[in-house]
Amino acid sequence: MGSDKMKLSGWLPRKLSPSGPRYLALVNALEQDITEGRLTDGSRLPSHRKLAQQLGLSVGTVSKAYQEAEQRGIVSGHVGQGTFVRRPAPGRDEASAAREPVNLALNVPADGRETEILSELLAEVSQGRELAPLLNYHPHGGIRQHREIIAASVSGGSFIVDPMRLFLCNGAQHAIDIALRLVARPGDAVLVDSLTYSGFKAIGAANHLTLVPVAMDGEGAHPDALAAACRASGAKVFYCMPTLQSPTARTMSLARRRRIAELAEELDLKVIEDDVYGFFLPERPVLLTKLIPDRSFYITSYSKCVAPGFRLGTLTVPSAFTEQAELLLRASSVVPMFSETAVRLIESGKLDELVRERRQQALDRYRVFSGIFPAAERLEFPPFYGWLPLPPEWSAVGFAAAAGRDNIRVTYPIESMVDDTDPGAVRICLGGPKDLTELSNALYTLNEVIARPPPNAFSVA
Repeated sequence: MGSDKMKLSGWLPRKLSPSGPRYLALVNALEQDITEGRLTDGSRLPSHRKLAQQLGLSVGTVSKAYQEAEQRGIVSGHVGQGTFVRRPAPGRDEASAAREPVNLALNVPADGRETEILSELLAEVSQGRELAPLLNYHPHGGIRQHREIIAASVSGGSFIVDPMRLFLCNGAQHAIDIALRLVARPGDAVLVDSLTYSGFKAIGAANHLTLVPVAMDGEGAHPDALAAACRASGAKVFYCMPTLQSPTARTMSLARRRRIAELAEELDLKVIEDDVYGFFLPERPVLLTKLIPDRSFYITSYSKCVAPGFRLGTLTVPSAFTEQAELLLRASSVVPMFSETAVRLIESGKLDELVRERRQQALDRYRVFSGIFPAAERLEFPPFYGWLPLPPEWSAVGFAAAAGRDNIRVTYPIESMVDDTDPGAVRICLGGPKDLTELSNALYTLNEVIARPPPNAFSVA
């Protein structure tokens, strides 16, 4: 097949390697055809869905392959037009390869005192007399004393957590998975923000659920859109992050939370409330779980305020679900050493120290971000990420690819997108760079990328 014909009819790989992930086999086949001249600059590639059908792959696999190809700089995607081959400039490629990419795609806290504090506490826990009791079998939902202390820590104001309804999990993703298994079955529809937590998308796929997007405004899910999507899909579960939603960092007002709670009652919805970023606010907003305790499953995590590898989360369930939650946790109980360390963090006051440090670090980094990008929303209590609006001439996918060619990794929109609508913005994670200088340099590079016109997919690079 000649290249002219390919430009009109699309492309198919000659062979996919049987080893390794299928998406990487597809990317490598594409890269080989470009290198060998079967595909030239400007060749249009088939749509995600069409190529998936032709190769017998899932649409997600093809989308992941195209995303990887964008990161390698060998294709360029344009909303409404398609995906096109694009040879990167050799000079820039060599220069980029000499520098380690700055990762603004990974949502992690900045380095702080966590290693020092955890080293001391883990040394205490590992002492023979302290460690021996933790090596026995324990209740699947967590050691009762641990649950009582952690429940009191999670409680605040008029929101009181019953320790018997709080279960310890291996991080927030484990808690989400347990909550979904309690309220949904394979094939069910689940309502989510039109841009949602990428980890939830993965859990939904693993549980064979259909995610139904709910249109958003400046506060997150719009009530009218939620009601319409619920009635159209028949969904009975809604997953949301009312405080500092990922990826947009939006927070619902009290009025919005009350309206969502009213709709949950009217529409007979169960709500999974993910509050892993709530600790960034010194005064916690009224929780949906407080408003609808019999309908809401409340999730928190220590991974965002302590360390990513500190895999301990909590799931608070309505009283009617405690026995089922205990049953589901039989196969995946939490490691007692983690919960013991969390309890010592709480009782020593070290957790409060880490939270104060995280808030200040996030504020310092967000100030750099908002100073360089004044169009971004000003947040009084930001997390370690920001939502960067793009000029209309830039697609989110195109911008992420262009940033990658300048050695800056940002979150690809496909990670959070539930439908095919380009968000017109990208999430920028601020915790990864080692200091404010490295962060500032990376953000100025992104600002230079935005200032340039988007590359023409049909031009010769």
